[in-house]
Amino acid sequence: MSAPTAMAAARPPSAPGWPERQLTALLRRSAIRHRLLAAFIVLTLLPLLVSGYISYTESSKAIQQKTQLFATEIVKQVAKNVQLQMAAIETGSEALALSDAVQQALARYDLDSATEKGRARADLTKILLDAYGARDDISQKYFLDPHNRVLDPQVFAQLGRGVEQFVAAAPAAAANQGRPSWAALDLWGGNPSIAMVRQIYWKRDNRLAGSLLLGVRPAHLATVFDNVHLGAGSEIFVLDSRDGSALIQPREHAGAMAAAAPALLRAIAASARGGEPTGFLAYPDRAAGAGYFVAYTQIPRTSWYVVSILPDGALLAEAQSVRNKIVSIGLLCFLVAIGLAYMIARSISAPLEKLACIMRETVTGNYALRMDYEGGDELALLSQKFNEMAANISQTTEQLEARVAARTRDLELANEKLAALSMTDSLTAIANRRRFDAALEAELHRAARSGQPVALLMIDVDFFKNYNDFYGHQEGDACLRKVAALLQAHARRASDLAARYGGEEFVMLAADTDADAALALAEALRLALEALRLPHAKSPIGCVSISVGVAVLTPNEHDTADLFIRSADKAMYRAKEQGRNRVVLGGRK
Repeated sequence: MSAPTAMAAARPPSAPGWPERQLTALLRRSAIRHRLLAAFIVLTLLPLLVSGYISYTESSKAIQQKTQLFATEIVKQVAKNVQLQMAAIETGSEALALSDAVQQALARYDLDSATEKGRARADLTKILLDAYGARDDISQKYFLDPHNRVLDPQVFAQLGRGVEQFVAAAPAAAANQGRPSWAALDLWGGNPSIAMVRQIYWKRDNRLAGSLLLGVRPAHLATVFDNVHLGAGSEIFVLDSRDGSALIQPREHAGAMAAAAPALLRAIAASARGGEPTGFLAYPDRAAGAGYFVAYTQIPRTSWYVVSILPDGALLAEAQSVRNKIVSIGLLCFLVAIGLAYMIARSISAPLEKLACIMRETVTGNYALRMDYEGGDELALLSQKFNEMAANISQTTEQLEARVAARTRDLELANEKLAALSMTDSLTAIANRRRFDAALEAELHRAARSGQPVALLMIDVDFFKNYNDFYGHQEGDACLRKVAALLQAHARRASDLAARYGGEEFVMLAADTDADAALALAEALRLALEALRLPHAKSPIGCVSISVGVAVLTPNEHDTADLFIRSADKAMYRAKEQGRNRVVLGGRK
């Protein structure tokens, strides 16, 4: 392609009309900074829009912040009140669980006697009736044995199974820091009860003796809402984040939120499950054409959240009215400013677009194109300097490419040498720790997919410090090289890897090797070194020996290389503790 043809192809696709050309030429006679100053002057027509927007934003933010602070404090206080109600029930249940009557009755039930078990059931039923029979707030009350079986003989089968399944699913006391567990209990498919499960332990030996389940009527806990008033259209209730249901509501609004806004409840539950105990969010209900501000806080040790919902329409009505006026005025100003800004920008962008087209051609190596320029502004100077730069680059490109090619070849050779050195132990000439770590990770992934066992041998030269101190470091290095050569000779399969782990420790990785084969390989190594009879005057054995720890693993996705190495290392230390010069098998999986 000739230079004139290439330059024609680089021109922008559309040419401006005569008025635009005249205005552009006029603007091009002044410096870019003067044009930008004119643009800033035009933008001063928009302060009303900017200030109005800021005013609306700040007022809306202030309203939301105050609402957030007020609503958050309300839900926190209600949550504390619910906690106090729960704590009172927990305290009474703890006293009952530790009472002599309950302990003695559970002790009789623990005897291997049908008669004693029957007496125990009757006594426990009477204890529950005496303690909770006259209370309106307790709807269910059951003792269960350590196997979560209901001890009340009058409970029919369907109810008993439901209670037993619920208690079995409750968190263990150890996981709940020894405190009772609370959850929603729905045995009949209707409105759920609020159930507390307390595990009972023998006072004599702290073993699990059974459990106590108390079902609390939600209406009892709903009294915490009696003196809470948030304004017209607002709602407050306790939400179960597991299924998004309204668990406890003010008595005058019972059932209203669960039926009126299930999507809102699900949104709150999803936000609560994010892990934050206290939160505040804005929820737009597009189906109803309304929005809400929602504050929530978690009741500790439960999946329940105290939730306050406030409609945003009344809160933001004044700010929205101001916003609408500001938007109308600002839109008119923006339309005027955009027309003027376009003309100013065109005087700058047109030559820059042309220059960009030519520069894109230079990416392909074509430095023959040149930029036409006119005027005396910065863009003209930039075009002139670009032409000079293109000429210089074209002259030196070939020299640079040749030098880069030569340097690239040298770098590739150096990288190949470095890669080989980085994976080899410089003293023993076998694989080093880095190569072993990479091979172990790869082998564990492969074995997890194939379901085949992997064996790892952790090998330590016995009394090697004594050997070094007596014979000197040069002889010690020679000894390590002999041990490494012995290991390398026994790594006969392509999948076997002998490596120096560090100091006098070596490892051998064997794929598709079960425990019997791994022990045989380790014993062969030990005997082969013993047969060399390398003198070791400071060893009770009289010659150089090794202690070998063997670990065998059929890995899955949860097994890690660190655990595998630790298993082999522990086995090696047991070999040393048992007298050295021996092989010990570690734990298998």
